[in-house]
Amino acid sequence: MNELSESHQTFSSPVSPTPIISKRLILDLDHIEGSDLALVGGKAFRLAQLRKYGLTVPAGLVLTTKFFEAQIVASKLTPLWAGSPDIAVTAEALNWLSDSLKLKPLVKELATELATNLQLKFHSDINNFAVRSSVIDEDQRDHSFAGMHLTELGVPRSALNIAITRCWASALSGPAVKYRQVHGLSIQSIRVALLIQPMLSPECAGVAFTINPLTGARDEMVIEATWGLGNALVSGKAQPHFYKIAIQPPDYPLLEYHPGNDAASTNGAVTEIDNEIERPLSHKQITALAYQLEQIEALMGEPQDVEWAYHDDIFSILQTRPVTTTYQAEPTQNMEWSRNGYPQSLPELPSPLFDAFLESAQPQITRFFKELGFTIDQIYPYEKLILGRPYLNLTLLKSMLTQLGITSGPFLNFLGDSKTSITPTVFTIDGKTAWTVRSIYRTIFKQMRLATEELPHLQQIFEDRAAFQTPTPDASPDQLLAQLRRQIQLYGQIRINHLKLALGQVMHTGLGSRFLAPSSQTPVSDITVLAAEQAHLEQDQLHQHLVSLSQLLSSYPSQNVLNSPPSLENTLELEHLPPEFKERFDKLLDRFGRRADFDADPAHPRYGEAPNSLLERILYYTNNKTLSDFDNVKASKRLRKTAFWRKWLAKPIIKRLAALLQKQDTLQKSLAYFMTAVRHWHLTLGQIWVKNGWLENSEDIFWLTIEEIERTLRIKADMAVTLTSIIQARKATYEIYAQTNVPFVIKDTEIASIQFGGSVVGKSNSTADVIVGLPVSPGQARGTVVVVRQPTDFQHMQEDVILVMPSTDPAWLALLSSAAGLIVETGGLLSHGSVIAREYGLPAVANIPEATQRFQTGDKVLVDGSTGVIQLLEPHLSTQATS
Repeated sequence: MNELSESHQTFSSPVSPTPIISKRLILDLDHIEGSDLALVGGKAFRLAQLRKYGLTVPAGLVLTTKFFEAQIVASKLTPLWAGSPDIAVTAEALNWLSDSLKLKPLVKELATELATNLQLKFHSDINNFAVRSSVIDEDQRDHSFAGMHLTELGVPRSALNIAITRCWASALSGPAVKYRQVHGLSIQSIRVALLIQPMLSPECAGVAFTINPLTGARDEMVIEATWGLGNALVSGKAQPHFYKIAIQPPDYPLLEYHPGNDAASTNGAVTEIDNEIERPLSHKQITALAYQLEQIEALMGEPQDVEWAYHDDIFSILQTRPVTTTYQAEPTQNMEWSRNGYPQSLPELPSPLFDAFLESAQPQITRFFKELGFTIDQIYPYEKLILGRPYLNLTLLKSMLTQLGITSGPFLNFLGDSKTSITPTVFTIDGKTAWTVRSIYRTIFKQMRLATEELPHLQQIFEDRAAFQTPTPDASPDQLLAQLRRQIQLYGQIRINHLKLALGQVMHTGLGSRFLAPSSQTPVSDITVLAAEQAHLEQDQLHQHLVSLSQLLSSYPSQNVLNSPPSLENTLELEHLPPEFKERFDKLLDRFGRRADFDADPAHPRYGEAPNSLLERILYYTNNKTLSDFDNVKASKRLRKTAFWRKWLAKPIIKRLAALLQKQDTLQKSLAYFMTAVRHWHLTLGQIWVKNGWLENSEDIFWLTIEEIERTLRIKADMAVTLTSIIQARKATYEIYAQTNVPFVIKDTEIASIQFGGSVVGKSNSTADVIVGLPVSPGQARGTVVVVRQPTDFQHMQEDVILVMPSTDPAWLALLSSAAGLIVETGGLLSHGSVIAREYGLPAVANIPEATQRFQTGDKVLVDGSTGVIQLLEPHLSTQATS
């Protein structure tokens, strides 16, 4: 990292005339344009951007790369610098060039140009300067050149020429050239710009990271400070005062503090957070600096590593560059990822805004696992995005199960991992391992209880005024940013509580299945179904209400609209329906209006906004006469042979598991209400931006990420072109993602093999005669495949239909009663669709990756929901023709 300056300085020139600049050899920081990056280098360019948007950056002059090249040419050193057909540029040649530059004074024309601009820009009483390099390719995310290039501090005006040549020379010799060679960067025609600024005399100085550089947490920032100059800090000669700050404006709470070892600090012991005596920064100063740091990150569009100095009650920004120290541990193994479970609650491609919320929660989830006592070094995050789709870290789950002493195969199969054991047997736990990590078990049960206690509070989250106060055109960026940050924080809380309940559910399911194992072939499935029968899940209640309304509709005479199957062109119209139906439907919307088919994604309209989706489902139920005749098979009927004493032992476990399922359902409801409030807030903000001319329509805001929304709130100006181009590019990218077949289970090394518009190179989706998946509902069914990729694709009732679909979210439930069997691409025993299939007595097999591509409508198959085996009896004629 470059050395920080000292200083005394003036931020604006006392004289307003524009400096005399010929051939753009010297540029004022205030006159740098968007196309000048190649002239001034990244350091000077970014500081110019900050000054443009009103941040406090010392005034300065930039000696451009043209100035540097002019000195090279005038000194007849070009072959050593740029090479020629006969001379290659070598490290030895550059070293000789470096020495030559230090020995040669500036040519007369350049010296005159420099003196003229210095006189125009700075008062004659400013006699001490800082000279910093701004090499064209330094300060990048993957090659920072930290500490490689010389910075000259406290340079007298009369000695500037010497300092300039010394700084040039440092970029052409020694460590800088070696760094280039190691990182594969060219050493030919290295272009160097320099930034000249008045010196500062700060009370304190330091560095700051707009994220936690050790953990990558986006909700924390780290500030390091030292008294006086910061050069001792960045050179590693002083231990700084360390501040870890929560990014929660406007207060920015202090999370952690450690004193430094400089002269003004305490004796080296850790100081209580409440004690601000002898600290370089007070809480008021931290708040002011944190506010500026947030602005800088928003302007730069990514996390930043910032050098700062404090003097005369002002924080001056001396440098900003992308964070190069963000924690990205090299994985020690080829991690495996799964999409299982996500299609149950999310569309195939969730909105970019949802993706941003998902990613923002990962640091909190990682901390939660570590607080439980798990060792998860180098195998996180818990979730990540692959081509716009969220994936779950199977490698991390397997590691945690191993640490608990639980056999991971049956457990992951229970969750829906088709690559593990075929039959979900009883959980096996190694007693010795479990005893060794008993503290983790205790913590899990404690966190489960805490999650239950927090649910009443979480149910009120969507009414949190601090997070969802309706945006107005006159609302300040600070107010809106505070609300947005609060939303991110609340989403993380909901996710953590969901994990707490899920861990408790796993423990109870494993224990209960052991009691039923001797008399049941599918104990995990049965214990889950028994618990679900006792719980009153809201999604089931919605389903029952829709069935009831369909029965009411069937009772009305002369409903001609019922003679045709539902379609986008043929839907129920409320105004033409009897008052009794409309009254009951309005009550339904009052209760479920904040839900949606994919209510975890704020981009999806809620039922209250778009009730036609519910009306279509009611119409479908009405046209499906087999629904009322369907035999609802209870799990209790299948357990009549279970010994009484085993039922007695399992009963309290089932009761507690039912309570957990109920709590999870309540939490899912809270998440739906929360995302409804998030949707309303962003749509309102989007409407304001439409009026400002920044967006074409308010729904486009869901194509933006949180960072892009933050940046827009900070900058505001010139955002119309920027946002429009971002959204257009992202929509085009997502169209390609939508045409790409991505496996449900994939390893890190396979991601690079994904062909856009195709699938993983080397993988085939051809259908074998026998396919084995996860048995989720027992029984056998023989029939004809109908591939259904959207709920509206299946229009007509047929005999012996085996439905093949991507998932079984609520939008699909109306189809289940029309089927003889079910094949699903993804899902586990706890998936909502699996529970419904078992209640319907519908043989079902889940976890058949790319099933909608592997099977074709017309294939004859046998589905065995007890073993998970699917036999292809007779392929469709078109399949045979192409084989």
